[in-house]
Amino acid sequence: MNYVLEITDTAITDGIEAFLWYESLVTGLGIEFSESLESFYEKLLLNPYSHSYFDGTTRHGVLDRFPYTVVYDVFNEVIVIYSVFMEKQDPEKKRVK
Repeated sequence: MNYVLEITDTAITDGIEAFLWYESLVTGLGIEFSESLESFYEKLLLNPYSHSYFDGTTRHGVLDRFPYTVVYDVFNEVIVIYSVFMEKQDPEKKRVK
């Protein structure tokens, strides 16, 4: 099955904020974060059911190198990304839908 990603505005903003924060720490680290996030998305397109459930049908998976969780749902061929969440943040900020 061929899946398509639908990334919410919230998740896009989360990713941009993380990129900018890492880039402010060390030049190039933001790019490494973006590459890690892109790699996660590519793997997700191959097997969206490989991550555990978070809330009801909503799933979450952790990036390989960075302490970020991606929260998403699968609807037929569409994978909806809700948030890119830093694990050290308040869990209440872990946005779903």
